[in-house]
Amino acid sequence: MKKTILFLCAVCGFLTLAQPISANEINENADTTNLMQAKQYGSYMKDGRSIQYCIDKGLLVVVDPESDYTTPVIILRNKTGEAFNFHPDSIRVYVLGMKGVKSKKTRYLTTGKYIKDGGKEKNVERDSLTIYPYSKYIKKIRNQQTWGNVIGGMVLSAADGLAYDSKSTTDKILINQHQDSLYKESMKEDEAQMKQIVDGYWKENTIFNNTEHSGFIAFKGVKTDNIIYSISVNGEKYEFTFYFN
Repeated sequence: MKKTILFLCAVCGFLTLAQPISANEINENADTTNLMQAKQYGSYMKDGRSIQYCIDKGLLVVVDPESDYTTPVIILRNKTGEAFNFHPDSIRVYVLGMKGVKSKKTRYLTTGKYIKDGGKEKNVERDSLTIYPYSKYIKKIRNQQTWGNVIGGMVLSAADGLAYDSKSTTDKILINQHQDSLYKESMKEDEAQMKQIVDGYWKENTIFNNTEHSGFIAFKGVKTDNIIYSISVNGEKYEFTFYFN
């Protein structure tokens, strides 16, 4: 049943949930011993993907694009000596596009390669991508879950119908019990997924000294070979550019 649900979720377009990492992993994979240095960018590999970070006078900002770049995990570790408020509204996402190319199917597909090959930045421009507010993202996932259950019910009913003998009362009882069990299992998986989103999606928080906070955001992606995550903390901007090819 679990494989069936995963397949149906994929058909319905479920976004992969980001799995927050701990900033402690940065200490294990990169040299961040001098946290009081000013704006030092770095990166390391984890499970085949690049994770980027920036250290700035006691602040550590980490961005993990995950396997689906549309649900990046963002971590803030505060060792500045003071608490500060952070709101996800200060997060921006951009994609680099070639000037003069209007089609979104091709506008972003070669821009990263163009830049890496030494192309002139004057031929490239930024497009902003809209980040889902928390409430809108919750609604989006709820709608996907509903459609996933509807399609799942149709598929399971059809499968059960192939083995159903209309003259057999036993068959009818067994099929009803089977479908009820699968429905309850699906609902449990839906609620577990929703709890993960509720707990993990970035919301406004006070980041106290000597603490860290992690969460993810979500936005509708485009076909691209690049992405830029821009994060403002206390008026200071930190940008992380990822190239996918």
